[in-house]
Amino acid sequence: MTREVIPSGAALGADIQGIDISKPLNDDDRKFVTHAWNDHLVLRFRKQYLEDEDLIRLADEFGGAQVAGSRQYYINAGYDTKSGRVSRLPGITIVSNLDKDGKPEKENSGTGSSELFWHTDNSYVDNPPKGSILYGIQVPINGGGDTSFVNQYAAYEELSDAMKKRLLAMHIRHDNSRNTAGGTRPTAKRPTKREEVDGPTHPIVRKHPDTGRNALYLGRRYAPPSSYIVELPQDDSEALLDELWAHATQDKFVWTQVWQPKDVIMWDNRCTMHTRNKIDHTQPREMHRSLIKGEPIIPATAP
Repeated sequence: MTREVIPSGAALGADIQGIDISKPLNDDDRKFVTHAWNDHLVLRFRKQYLEDEDLIRLADEFGGAQVAGSRQYYINAGYDTKSGRVSRLPGITIVSNLDKDGKPEKENSGTGSSELFWHTDNSYVDNPPKGSILYGIQVPINGGGDTSFVNQYAAYEELSDAMKKRLLAMHIRHDNSRNTAGGTRPTAKRPTKREEVDGPTHPIVRKHPDTGRNALYLGRRYAPPSSYIVELPQDDSEALLDELWAHATQDKFVWTQVWQPKDVIMWDNRCTMHTRNKIDHTQPREMHRSLIKGEPIIPATAP
């Protein structure tokens, strides 16, 4: 099949046809995918038959594999590879609503069948991954679990010049104690005041190292005192975050992936956020994810 990029027609997202990612990519195919990724932010490859080793190889081909920050929490809490929460390979994250016996459930020690907050993967580590690769092994039939993505280049570019200038000097503290459904991670403790929030500070606007474009970088949003703007008092921080989150997640910036078995989605964490709607907890949903190693965040420059 001839290689082809088919844009979604939305603010981001495209299908890639004619490339079998179950095999190592040659230099030309890698450049083709990288160019499409920079243009469309989220890429979909359908009908791919992958093993966990293939997902890690793909991450390596685009910059290296990165171990998820959540993995150590589960290990510290005593979870092993038989628990359904910890993968046999450190570079693989299991995202599923299955229990240790492989049966779907509403809640588990991960995100279960819950709806997720808008977020960027692993924003709570010093060098967040630049990208994520998610493989659909089992997916519900008309049972939710759709993944939506939002374009943070576009969100930044539609801000007023005054707001862009204001945000250049601001940073968010990213709380590492909770998962993307809002649950507390195993062995973690929720903060009760700003001084207890554990996690890095990142600029609210970051420059993409490959495209040179500025993008909003909000990470994830939890109730106070988590996820605060370090330069502002609490009430002012909450007011500005309310404004930014409402702006950044508008429908006009969104594209939604409705999963089919053997879909692979590859997205750029430096200029997107994503979420997931609620899953029919009677149906299995099993995904495996690899992360592409991130570089130090580059603060934005003036427009």
